[in-house]
Amino acid sequence: MTIDDFYSFITLYKTRNISDAAIALNITQSALSKRLRNMQQELDTALISTRNKRQLTITESGEVFFRYAQTLTAQYQLLQQELLDYRELRRGTIQIGSVPVMAQYGLASKMSQFMQDYPQINFSLAELEGADLLTQLQHQSFDLGILRDVQSQQLNHSQFDAVTLTDDELKVVLPSDHPLAHQTSIQLPDLRPFDVVTLSPGSGVYERISERYQQAGFTPNIRFSTPHIETLLAMIAHTDRVTFLFAKSVAPFMTADFVMRPFTDPIISHLQLVYPHGTLSPAAQRFIHYLTD
Repeated sequence: MTIDDFYSFITLYKTRNISDAAIALNITQSALSKRLRNMQQELDTALISTRNKRQLTITESGEVFFRYAQTLTAQYQLLQQELLDYRELRRGTIQIGSVPVMAQYGLASKMSQFMQDYPQINFSLAELEGADLLTQLQHQSFDLGILRDVQSQQLNHSQFDAVTLTDDELKVVLPSDHPLAHQTSIQLPDLRPFDVVTLSPGSGVYERISERYQQAGFTPNIRFSTPHIETLLAMIAHTDRVTFLFAKSVAPFMTADFVMRPFTDPIISHLQLVYPHGTLSPAAQRFIHYLTD
């Protein structure tokens, strides 16, 4: 028995007429009748009664067979779709734009595993600062974007979907010999006497800190900005300057020369995956599962 046999019986069940079913299936009546006889012989049971020539009657066995035929054909369609998706996964390139945090959040290792599982899928990764990344995403230069929530909020939500990948806490980073290093947490007024060095505007850090200083009623004395964490740490080493970084992103660069302290009122950020509505390839969809599972 073939899948066509199941589709034929479903059509016959719905039309209750050999002629109408043959037309719907685009085969001759004799071919359909022969197919039906072969099915009944193979099953050793009658599926229909032809006593009424105008309208076929479905037997009890036919009712049972119809239910299973529906299930089998539905599963077959799912099988075909999954195999089609797999064929499309065998080749192609996924274009990703990300703020430079792939390694710190374990995303690079997931990408590496995906490349092992799908050796013919390639990646093109552009690590950009927030403002540049947003511009490229709005121009649909990437299949996927990875950025912080304060940045993704600037995208048009009617055009983009967003999925949270992980959370992180923004902390005050100090030299280990800094006057505030002995404190277990930091309040904004504690920072008033100290110069600030920070990640550049568009980083998601600059915006959060500017907002928090504004709420506290004073303006930070920002002496230096850069997109690079290592440079920030070098700029505060053995000084009274302070900087602000997300805990997971700075963790690989921390040494005994520096300490992290939380704000008394914590600042939590979400790292998000964003993508345009309705444009994902099967490969990009599968990679999203890798990142979110």
